[in-house]
Amino acid sequence: MKLLLLGSTGLLGRAVAEEARQRGHALREAARRNAEIALDIADEKALRQVLATENPDMIFNCAALTDIEACERNPLDAWRMNARPLAFLATWARESGGKLIHVSTDQYFTEGDGEAHDEMTSVSLVNEYARTKFAGEAFALTAANALVLRTSIVGIRGWEKQTLAEWAIDVVLNDRPAQLFADAWSSSIDVGNFARAAFDMAGADATGLYNLAAGEVYTKEDFVREIARQLDLKLTTATSGSVRGLATTRAHCLGLDVTRAETLLGRELPELPEVVASVLHRYNEISAHDLRQLAPHRNA
Repeated sequence: MKLLLLGSTGLLGRAVAEEARQRGHALREAARRNAEIALDIADEKALRQVLATENPDMIFNCAALTDIEACERNPLDAWRMNARPLAFLATWARESGGKLIHVSTDQYFTEGDGEAHDEMTSVSLVNEYARTKFAGEAFALTAANALVLRTSIVGIRGWEKQTLAEWAIDVVLNDRPAQLFADAWSSSIDVGNFARAAFDMAGADATGLYNLAAGEVYTKEDFVREIARQLDLKLTTATSGSVRGLATTRAHCLGLDVTRAETLLGRELPELPEVVASVLHRYNEISAHDLRQLAPHRNA
């Protein structure tokens, strides 16, 4: 199968590319830079040209403007990256009969604390990121053969700005002072497990809207402390905090109910300990140092 991967150089795109190659797909990778196809999906003409030239069987869209503050500062840029391209991708899917997989977000819920929200739960769009991603979902779902996946991901990138997981590992290894959000709930899944499950769902001919995330709702603080637990380290300077003090309003009750995805897959999705174990394993793979050597037994 010829697969066109949009946003191939991002955190999730790299994991999807790796999974695609393992499954034997004829992979073509597109991104704004450092990819075999140079493409800014906000450029409508360029996007149309790539679709016509590549003629893929499947498009996997991981491209997005995910910086919430940047979306607030530049709402037009957010629209041009997170929403408008999906109109063209959906048209391609309808006209070609090809499969469209679109990665959405969990940034839609402001009530319920640790509640797991299913696909039918009403959304609250409190910032430009959420508004434009929700519009992108709507465009994508106009194609009957589109699969839209709401999620939150964690993983190791190893370059540019630290990911949440890289920041958390640094906090734990160095016992750094940090504010850990005790009221920011999510079901974040590691990128490797997400990619495997997404391709399995596509192989099962899934269409429509699905939650694809961890099988457990937990807080950002829980995530950091689970890293510390698995490394057998203590956090002596980290404190609990609240997302309500952040400059940009954010949805914070982001747990996702993954029952429909688990039913389709015929297996349970990973809970927090497995997510963290996968993240640490990947960190070991790409780090110049092994975590087991770096982690001193400060608990002794």
